[in-house]
Amino acid sequence: MSTIACFENVIGLSRRDCDCVEDRPVDAVVSESGLYLDELPGLNLRMLGTTADCGDDGLWAKLARARDNAIEDTIAELAACIAANTDTARPPGTSIIGQDKNAMRTSVKLRSTYHGLTIQTALVRGGVFEITSIGTAFKGVNNTGTVDVHLFNRPEEEASPIASVTLNTTGDRVVWNDLPEPIALTMTQDTAVNPRFWLLYEPNGMEALNVEINCGCSGYKPYWSETNPQYRTENDKGHHLWAWWAMAAGTKGDDLDKRLTWTVENPTHGLLLKVRLRCDETSTFCTADPDYRMDPIQKVIAHAVRFKAGANLLQDILTSPRIDRFTMTAGEQLEALKKDYEAEFEKRVGGFLCPTLSGHDSINRYGDCRKCKDTWGMHRGTIPN
Repeated sequence: MSTIACFENVIGLSRRDCDCVEDRPVDAVVSESGLYLDELPGLNLRMLGTTADCGDDGLWAKLARARDNAIEDTIAELAACIAANTDTARPPGTSIIGQDKNAMRTSVKLRSTYHGLTIQTALVRGGVFEITSIGTAFKGVNNTGTVDVHLFNRPEEEASPIASVTLNTTGDRVVWNDLPEPIALTMTQDTAVNPRFWLLYEPNGMEALNVEINCGCSGYKPYWSETNPQYRTENDKGHHLWAWWAMAAGTKGDDLDKRLTWTVENPTHGLLLKVRLRCDETSTFCTADPDYRMDPIQKVIAHAVRFKAGANLLQDILTSPRIDRFTMTAGEQLEALKKDYEAEFEKRVGGFLCPTLSGHDSINRYGDCRKCKDTWGMHRGTIPN
């Protein structure tokens, strides 16, 4: 089955027992939509069984392959069509949090028990915010060595660190530490509260270079605001790509349990982040918990997958090197049936799903990756979350 969770068991292969074909696999009957491939008009197990090869490429392998390919076809067609008719809500790419232009001009005293960065991400269903590398910037030759940095969630979510890394440091310079595996920060919550994280270390007498969130340079200036977060505004953020997805600030304190009340400030306390930002475009039509029986859009998706699987199956039969009486006498009939299935697939994808999910009322039905096309050009405004 598909690796895309929302398409898992979208249709079944068959719920019928038939002595004329191979024994049915246990999972062939599993269908979240109640739809089965062999129940398409014009298909039946007896007919399909006469066209199947023995062994690994028998009847059930042929049906499963047709369904898997149909899922991939549906995903590709939907994603391409929606992308052509909408715009990305936030620009994807890589970005650096922290500016070192003023790093050597002064230093930051580290007198609290904990210092580091705090990050609040936008609520973006389908959003992917990954830390790929962490930079260290500390002052003085005595600060050459390592520092342990711990990632914390909101106190009410998790009291202990959710990740920890040991980073190399070299006095009076920025040192980048590429992570073996990216650290993913969630961009969704069960509540309306935005995800919040802290990257913290214990300085133990260290002194930080003056790396800043906002160096006062020309262009967009990142900021922290609980009432008007920068990721909600559509103004140009220049090369600060990350500001579309989150806000960040330096922070410090002594009581970890009270980190939500710590002050936020411009210096990053010696840490910089390289982040990778993107949105899972399938979230525009996918949901982690699809209802293929009651949700009208998901129900149409299930029917589209079944028609496409039927077309794929007949294409497989028609192009097979295996020659038998059935395919020789019914070739034109199968070709016409395949065209009917393809037309039914296109009617559902191009005629209903794409225009519906590209429209204002449904574009954010399942995810937050796309927005309606701006026919009047760029303008200032706000975006959700």
